[in-house]
Amino acid sequence: MANMYKDPTFDIVAGREAAAQRRQRLESEWQERQAVRRADPAYRAMKARRIQRLVRLALAGQLKRTER
Repeated sequence: MANMYKDPTFDIVAGREAAAQRRQRLESEWQERQAVRRADPAYRAMKARRIQRLVRLALAGQLKRTER
């Protein structure tokens, strides 16, 4: 007669490993999308304008610091 006992530990470990692999895959896909986005000239121009605006506000004393 076959052993019908099912070890729940195996399912827990398998689930954790699957979740870790899923997180790793999603992270690598996100990194690839970010690399493409950061290479886009329009994105770089938008970021430069935003940084210039924030620096201008900070130097004028109008930028409020937030506590984190």
